[in-house]
Amino acid sequence: MKLKAYAQAAHFGPTMLITAISFLLSTKLWSVGPASVIAFTVFLGQLIIGWSNDIYDYNDDVKHNRTNKPLVAGDISLQQLRRATFLLTPIAVIANLAGPLGIKGGSVYLLGVGCGIAYNFYFKFSPLSPLPYAVACAALPASIFYAIDRTPPLWVLAVGAMLGVAFHFVNVLKDLAQDIESSIGGLPQRIGKRGSFVIALILVVGAAVIFINSPVKKDLSSIEFTTSASEFTVGGDRPTLAILPTGYDEDVPAPLLIDLHGYSGTSLSQAQYVEMNAAAQARGVIYAAPDGLPDSQGNQFWNAFTACCNFDGKPVDDVEFIQSLIDEISSKASVDPKRIYLFGHSNGHFMTYKFACSRPETVAAIAGLAGAMDSDADSCVATSPVNVLHIHGTSDETINYTGGSLFGNFYTGAADSVRRWTEIDQCLLTPSPGPNFDFVASIQGFETVSSKYSCPEASVELWSIENGTHGPLFNPHFGLKVIDWFLAHPKK
Repeated sequence: MKLKAYAQAAHFGPTMLITAISFLLSTKLWSVGPASVIAFTVFLGQLIIGWSNDIYDYNDDVKHNRTNKPLVAGDISLQQLRRATFLLTPIAVIANLAGPLGIKGGSVYLLGVGCGIAYNFYFKFSPLSPLPYAVACAALPASIFYAIDRTPPLWVLAVGAMLGVAFHFVNVLKDLAQDIESSIGGLPQRIGKRGSFVIALILVVGAAVIFINSPVKKDLSSIEFTTSASEFTVGGDRPTLAILPTGYDEDVPAPLLIDLHGYSGTSLSQAQYVEMNAAAQARGVIYAAPDGLPDSQGNQFWNAFTACCNFDGKPVDDVEFIQSLIDEISSKASVDPKRIYLFGHSNGHFMTYKFACSRPETVAAIAGLAGAMDSDADSCVATSPVNVLHIHGTSDETINYTGGSLFGNFYTGAADSVRRWTEIDQCLLTPSPGPNFDFVASIQGFETVSSKYSCPEASVELWSIENGTHGPLFNPHFGLKVIDWFLAHPKK
């Protein structure tokens, strides 16, 4: 009963509507994981707005015997609601600033929360009463765009503001007479019921017209690109979808990216996790994400090094399989042989190293997250240079940043993996510091520290994610940055 009362005091219907909108928009610009967190932090902000409204309106609600309000009905006390509001406010502020919205996006959303509170205490008595609704309802979508370092389109801001103001005019209609009696002099109270309804209708129709005539599909996508024009299947009994980028021209050889999932993952989960497919499309790269074979536990794996992850010892030659994919795609599409790349996560990252060690003449560059190599130096027999980018979280407890073992089979740490390739690529032993990146919204600041080794015919880099885990929740710029790194490192 108490929880129900607290929910009612938060104006549960509008609160859940705003929360649902934030979730749906976040899934378009991010993915379901961070979208759920964003929706929760938005929900906390909406609770504060609703509770502060009922606290301020308590005496007026009693005066008009609004027993549908839990404070008037006695379901919770004024003191209890104040205490809950004071306790939740700092939590909501920290959650929004430290969550996926980040400092920029979180600050914009909290501006909207502040406008909601300001309406309760000031603007409801002013002819400027629509202003906080306009700002708050534009701030919500703007915060999600800013969180991924994108400028919110003007049509998004306009539609949000117009619908917010329309809701304001409609929402006060039921209490219009009582509000006037209580000296609440917002704009709807001043122009009356009929005028308020007409303005709300005009705003809703105007918002619909703007929405229908705006590039919704383009703007409400995780990154700004148009989806692929065509695709075809390769791989024989291990079917793999090869996706051609929009604008593909068979007379102009295009780069090719093979994207490898982690142990127990799938091609679909890999494409969704780091959104490498979307980034490849945005940069004009042919994309293919194959599936590993299932082991005795039903988990798909790549037969990379001894350490990971052919735990059943199956006689699988995944180097040959990946090479066959490259050959088949190249026979059906115009592929630039100097720009063939591999990316992988975890077991997929192990596999990129295995392929580069076995077929250095094929691949221009490999990059991967949270993988490694066998600790035995003889496990890699590469004799020609390959560009290498190793990305690893320093707090990875699955594949340790400093190295470790899986079932007694030892693997290299991030620094050792990179160091081995500096020897193969004949690089200078001392790296130079590179730029730092902000890829993980849940970690404050520019958490990814890069270092680069100077090599005569290739490049070797290490990107260390300070306090990063085995599977960080990246913003969409991560995939684009990796693709841009690939494109900057063709085969010499």
